Amino acid sequence: MAKMIDGNFLYGDSNYNGITHASDGNVYYVICSHNKRSGAQLFRYNPRVGKLDNVGDLTTIVDEDRTKVINQGKVHCDLYEYKGKLWFGTHAGAYDRTYPGGHFMSYDLKTEKFEDFGIAAPNEGLVAVSMDTTRNRMYAVTWPGYTFLYLDINTKKVERWMEAIAPTPQQGPRSLGVDPITGNVYWHSMFSSIQVYDHSKNEISTLEKPNFKQPMFNIPLGKEGVNYSVGVAWRSVKWNETYQKFYAIMYFSDWLVSFDPKMGELEILDRIPAAPNKKSGGTDYTSLAFELSQDGETVFYIAPYSKINSDGTSADSEIRLVTYNIAMRQYTDHGPIELSDGRRPRYCQGLEVGSNGMLYIVGWVNIEDKTSDKWKNKLAIETADKPAMDIEQSKELQEINLMEIKNPLFNQN
Repeated sequence: MAKMIDGNFLYGDSNYNGITHASDGNVYYVICSHNKRSGAQLFRYNPRVGKLDNVGDLTTIVDEDRTKVINQGKVHCDLYEYKGKLWFGTHAGAYDRTYPGGHFMSYDLKTEKFEDFGIAAPNEGLVAVSMDTTRNRMYAVTWPGYTFLYLDINTKKVERWMEAIAPTPQQGPRSLGVDPITGNVYWHSMFSSIQVYDHSKNEISTLEKPNFKQPMFNIPLGKEGVNYSVGVAWRSVKWNETYQKFYAIMYFSDWLVSFDPKMGELEILDRIPAAPNKKSGGTDYTSLAFELSQDGETVFYIAPYSKINSDGTSADSEIRLVTYNIAMRQYTDHGPIELSDGRRPRYCQGLEVGSNGMLYIVGWVNIEDKTSDKWKNKLAIETADKPAMDIEQSKELQEINLMEIKNPLFNQN
């Protein structure tokens, strides 16, 4: 059973990665907005006393005028804690050429002050961001140009490679893997191969091996009505300190794979979709809600499942908690996530494994009471000038909120 923490942010319509259970005991998360009238909001939830605060609107914090430019409408990355601060990058919600560009930012947990490191690339959002805390760098891929860059935190200087690292009509990398040993950064190229930024040489190259050219990987995304295509590539990748390698989940196929950069080896471990899809061979759009336990032994994944009616039409979607024990190679679907009021969230792109025995997600769930002020206010927002989204759209009005779930494996870890 999940508990929903209502931020009452009706301009919010999404979340991508941006959630963390910080060392101060609070859960910080971002609710994004594609609406030109609002920027992304950073929230702070204290689970010990049940207190929720809206820390701020990121467009306002970087002192940009939303009546003249496109908002900082998203944070499309994890919130990285380092030296008492949360580090992240911003991204556009809506988009046109008035968008100034994404900012690298930090938030001090003690002083509650933001630091803005400025626009990393003019008119480009930061769609994938990772951090090397050993070498004081933040790495990013920009959108829509798909260029690679990094911020040197010590000097506050940005270095950018202007050649696109992915075909711009497609969906480029959404997750960067930083090897803390070498400082190298890895991502998929969208052509079944892995690219690497070599820290020692300060250059980008494509690895000949390993690659994703084996037939088992060849399940590309190409859904009707979606305005981009995704080749064979990972959706999310995480460094596992325990095993000294990366673990990733593949787009659309939900293959769980490990990638050992030192040995140059790629291994398929299992397929970890929702149980009905694992049984039938069905597929859904792979989620970014993919994390490792603190001890590195368990993969946690929020798996989407799109139900189909007997007549072949789409039914309600749901999300399910899946875990995978790496050492035992044990897959478990713990069932659909359900709120205390009986509603089932239908979509999720962010997950945090809390140190307090809880899991935290930011989920989409239908607003069922059509007589409520919330439903009426949300309808007014959705029918104004907000652009439609391909993936997140639903026939029903939805709210986007933090949800707290008891970790079923907590006593075992």
